[in-house]
Amino acid sequence: MRTDHPLIATVSPTCRRGGPTFVRREQAPLGRLLPYRRAAGEPPPPQPTLDAVRHNGWQLDLGSRGLGDVLLGLAMAQALHEATREQFAQPAYAGPQADLLARCTLPLSVTSTNGPHSIGTETPMPRAFEAVPEIPPTRIDIVDANVVQVHAALPMRYYLDIEQILGTPLRADTDPCPRFRATEPAPTPYHVLFVSTTSRPERKDYGIDNFGTIAKCLIARRPEAPWRFSLIAAPDRPAPPPVVRIEVIHGLPAVDCLDLFATAELVIGNDTGLTHLAALTARPDGTGPTVVGLYGRHAHTKWVTGSMRHHAVATPFSQLMSIADACPVRDGYDDTIWSTASELRAVPAGLIAKFAGQCTGWWDS
Repeated sequence: MRTDHPLIATVSPTCRRGGPTFVRREQAPLGRLLPYRRAAGEPPPPQPTLDAVRHNGWQLDLGSRGLGDVLLGLAMAQALHEATREQFAQPAYAGPQADLLARCTLPLSVTSTNGPHSIGTETPMPRAFEAVPEIPPTRIDIVDANVVQVHAALPMRYYLDIEQILGTPLRADTDPCPRFRATEPAPTPYHVLFVSTTSRPERKDYGIDNFGTIAKCLIARRPEAPWRFSLIAAPDRPAPPPVVRIEVIHGLPAVDCLDLFATAELVIGNDTGLTHLAALTARPDGTGPTVVGLYGRHAHTKWVTGSMRHHAVATPFSQLMSIADACPVRDGYDDTIWSTASELRAVPAGLIAKFAGQCTGWWDS
């Protein structure tokens, strides 16, 4: 039996810089073509929905999903607010993350509840919207005869959906998520923060020992630097054992992570909500930490904020999900069929350290 004709070429981990994606047409992933040439300045086709939403208001259901889904879903709220800001200056948030949403640059009133997350205009008969991560596809925009722009990041998928539903052009090109205000004015040089929280630690956690190996690789590259390493551990699991030179922070609420993220030059974390929050953290001057997310099972081009400083290291299986615009949960894929292709802990720590340092500007190669 011959096995020397593989159907996929993604056999090694890959590193991907954040920001907009322009590729040749023949290299584009699977996706749906935008019905208008957005990159060329064409507006979406007009829709009667816009007048109805401006008259009646809107209500966005973010459900009872985890922090990461809520943060990326805020791009939909941003789009709705942009289209109706003259009619409704301050939407209202209700849900369990009121303290965190009070720090959001989206102008919200906030109410703490134990129910699902929702944002809306508090009008009698608002138009209902729902942020469901599994629904919006990758969008492809034709730039010219040879090049397309790929909108694969989930926030931009949501944003473009609202742009088409309302039939009105919106402002953002690639990065529509609102930011979260930190009070720390500047980072501590060479402070590296690891995020080990995740919804599925047995499948999506790089592991505290491996984060420790990344720290050793960083030190080896620049031994004279005043390195400081911290690690955020999940509040719903026992505190992990300490690792040499890493300060372990256990059980910190999301809102309290903002100022911690702001003190870091670099955040390296699992594909999880707090890593997304790090990429959306803004210091008073608008800057924020460099963020590198680690992707094992899910598409590394989808589960990012779209920020220029939000980068990714992905397993071969994650790359496959990105190319096919697939989801192992929605589509029922058992990633173990692809052997160790989704094994996050198999990604070399040295590769992550080298790439993260390049993204942060500590070295060129």
